Amino acid sequence: MAEAVPAAPRAKRAFEAVVDHVEQAVLHGELKAGDRLPGERELVTRFEVGRSSVREAMRVLESGGLIASRPGDPRGAVILAPTAAPLSKLMTRLTVSSSSSLADLLIYRMTLESAANSLAASRRSEADLLKLEKAMARMRQCMALGRHEFSRADLDFHDVVAWASGNAMIQVSAEAVRDSIETLIESSIRGSGDDEELMLRTLSHHADVFAAIRDRDAHRAEYLARSSLFEYYGQLLAEDDRAALAALASFGAPTPDAAGTD
Repeated sequence: MAEAVPAAPRAKRAFEAVVDHVEQAVLHGELKAGDRLPGERELVTRFEVGRSSVREAMRVLESGGLIASRPGDPRGAVILAPTAAPLSKLMTRLTVSSSSSLADLLIYRMTLESAANSLAASRRSEADLLKLEKAMARMRQCMALGRHEFSRADLDFHDVVAWASGNAMIQVSAEAVRDSIETLIESSIRGSGDDEELMLRTLSHHADVFAAIRDRDAHRAEYLARSSLFEYYGQLLAEDDRAALAALASFGAPTPDAAGTD
């Protein structure tokens, strides 16, 4: 039998060469947030492509959250700082078609936030503790404003923890997966239960997390991340998934003897 001949690689289209060049320049630090690309005319000349190819490249880069541009701006598009938005959109699209999407997202979020809590407990500064205290104070103030405002203050607390971890990948990924979970189950939790009771439980949990980070208790901090996520969302899972995540959530739980020595 004759050996199969591999297909020749597809030649890149003109606009893809422009996209690749900009992406590589950003990845290698040659272009940083706030820098501007050359204008459309200069890009046409530099890459020897048509205006339509340059415009398509700008559209692709902008939809990916890499640049921001305004039609007719002679200064060229500006490079944006990395955000969680593109990753969040991708995660949401992936979970829509997955029957176990919520379980998968929760496992991922448990992993990320337990790591963020643990690193924050090890690396936190006094300034980080002050920011966490301010975030909790804002949460208490927002209780009177309803769940939406309270949730925004809650996210601020998690953002401070992520930044205190000192890990940029955790910062971006944790924000994206939080957004995806909230989008996925918003209709399921809207109006469920007592809002005030839920907010009080959330405040109590955040006080525990703050104490663990303040005391540099990394093991307790990471356990609290997993156990609280399961407490909030576990009832929305199928039975098999709930059993699996319960085991993950309970890993590292303090023993009765250890709890009594706190």
